[in-house]
Amino acid sequence: MLKKILNEARITFYIEATGPLLIKDGETDEERKERKEREERGGRRGTSPDMRFVVDASDKIFIPGSSLRGVWRSWCEKIARTISDGKPLACDPFDDNNGSINISCSKILEKEQPSEVYRLSCPICKLFGNTSQASRLRISDAYIEGPPVDREKLPVRDGIGIDRFTGGASSGAKFRYQYLIGETFKTEVQIRNFELWQLGLLGYLFRDFKEELVPIGFGKTRGLGKVKGTVKEAELTFYGLNAPEIDKNAKTIKISGIGTLYNEPDRENYGFDEKETPLEIECTEASRTAIKTTIKIGDTQAEALFTKVADYWACLGEDNKYSGYFLEAQARRNEMLKEKEDV
Repeated sequence: MLKKILNEARITFYIEATGPLLIKDGETDEERKERKEREERGGRRGTSPDMRFVVDASDKIFIPGSSLRGVWRSWCEKIARTISDGKPLACDPFDDNNGSINISCSKILEKEQPSEVYRLSCPICKLFGNTSQASRLRISDAYIEGPPVDREKLPVRDGIGIDRFTGGASSGAKFRYQYLIGETFKTEVQIRNFELWQLGLLGYLFRDFKEELVPIGFGKTRGLGKVKGTVKEAELTFYGLNAPEIDKNAKTIKISGIGTLYNEPDRENYGFDEKETPLEIECTEASRTAIKTTIKIGDTQAEALFTKVADYWACLGEDNKYSGYFLEAQARRNEMLKEKEDV
């Protein structure tokens, strides 16, 4: 499915540390031991924190894209499981038990053809990928907006381990860790060959980020990791002959996912959303060349886009009945797991 590109979304996402935040570095035990020995030789024993904020090769503080991707996937799994009706709508990527209702898509679909892998995967694997198919989503490393922050000048807190039997402080388990607060990080999210319901699922994720419900980093149960996420702008690109038509006199444009852009029989083979209809959105700029159409969206328009497209994933109508792609995905997941149980 990635052999040809039909659409792509680039989203500029800001993460503000509204509470103490620590993304731990990857210092090994051996490296930590060597650092402590150097401090001891220099007469500075115990002055350095045990847990430090991660930095890149240039000593710049950042949040790795892989860390963000893990948080995003985990939270989208929670969103999917919250509305599961029957078998769990999101698989457990680490569950290899053939008799489990949470069995991973990687395990259950390892011998299937590429089109079948996508068609039968849970919605989370369709967006984030598994061992049998590539991810639709890529998140770049997030760096601080504004003047750089010196890691050596970050504030430090004392922590203490908890005894699991007594519930009190564990003897000898004291540690020190760095944190920052008030800084804003910027990252770019790229989604290639998306269906509109996938943008809709991210719309729910972005809503929770805006409401500061999605913690990240170390010490989430200790009150650390509180952040506020905001979509600042987006750029949508459509390739090929099925790109959206541009009306230069209008301030709106209709966009589609690959469920509409793909031709038969690919559309049916991959099991794209059968009920997807084009979505009309506002934009600041739209341009077209021979092979692609580019649509640019500002911050307020981006918020409106993800609010509207969220209904493609799930919505509750005036008749108090649910609609959205999750119903189709749920029926497919229930049927597939039942077939595996009967084998």
